[in-house]
Amino acid sequence: MLNPVNIICTDEALLQKEACDQIIDEAKQKGVSEREIVDVTDKFGWGELLANSSSLSLFAEVKLTDIRFSKAPQKDAQQALVELLQTADQDNCFLIRLPKLEKRQKATKWFKAISDGARVQDLWPPKPYAFNDWIQQRAKHFGVNLELDACAMLAEQTEGNLLAASQSLEKLKLLFADESINTDKLTQVISDNARYSVFLCLDEALAGKGERAVKMLKKFQQESIAPISILVNLTREIKTCNQVALAVQKGQTAMQALSKSYLWDSKKKMIAAAAGRLPLPLWQKLVIRCAYLDRMVKGQEKGNIWQELESCLWLLSGKKIWGVKR
Repeated sequence: MLNPVNIICTDEALLQKEACDQIIDEAKQKGVSEREIVDVTDKFGWGELLANSSSLSLFAEVKLTDIRFSKAPQKDAQQALVELLQTADQDNCFLIRLPKLEKRQKATKWFKAISDGARVQDLWPPKPYAFNDWIQQRAKHFGVNLELDACAMLAEQTEGNLLAASQSLEKLKLLFADESINTDKLTQVISDNARYSVFLCLDEALAGKGERAVKMLKKFQQESIAPISILVNLTREIKTCNQVALAVQKGQTAMQALSKSYLWDSKKKMIAAAAGRLPLPLWQKLVIRCAYLDRMVKGQEKGNIWQELESCLWLLSGKKIWGVKR
């Protein structure tokens, strides 16, 4: 049964959409014939909305007001929500979309006032270690037969992005219905048939093919790909190699260091080989350099980000362009 007040708190677009879609479906089944969408901006005027809500006719149709916040409500919005939701009843329902709220925010007077008697859903994304299982469960929900290596590959390449992972699964269902999906089939989908992908570029560098990786990087530059999208994934690969190199120095094998990761086997071998091509101090320098490049891409440091990315790719591929003693 539809609650007059429904509150969704999350920063995950996919979880929010699915929870809200369910509430909207419940509203339709109840006979709601009107849905007003309200996008709250910094200088949003609450007067008209409050007036309209308090002056609903006894003969008005059942209505759902869908109020969307991109950030936590400020004081004026808090007061308006408390007043507005006092008008809620079975014919005047509300769906409030809020970002994730901290425990202290949910303990405030205004939130307690609006959540009293409301249907409140706090939606959290799966933890990094559980993301692989989340994908596997969702694949079953979609009826997608995803092999374990393909599941691990999708988890690694969507990097906790629930929406991207879900969209990939939807494409897989359309393209490979009733088929077992391996990493080759998955690659066709996640690369979107692109000849040059960021993931492929980094894999080439990890495989020691620096020339091919740099060629792809130059293609990205020509196509005006945002450097941050490359840097984020490059940083992840460098940090992984650094962790493996550190573990090896402490007596583990590279594959032992990667045993608990969700990488598929072929990627583990690639990382292990790359980690062994450079000394640990150089990997540590690269991790620090990536933090510097992050500031550069945000305009906080000066430099040529494309030249810097190229240097990192050469190093990732094993070309020692920086001198470091073992």
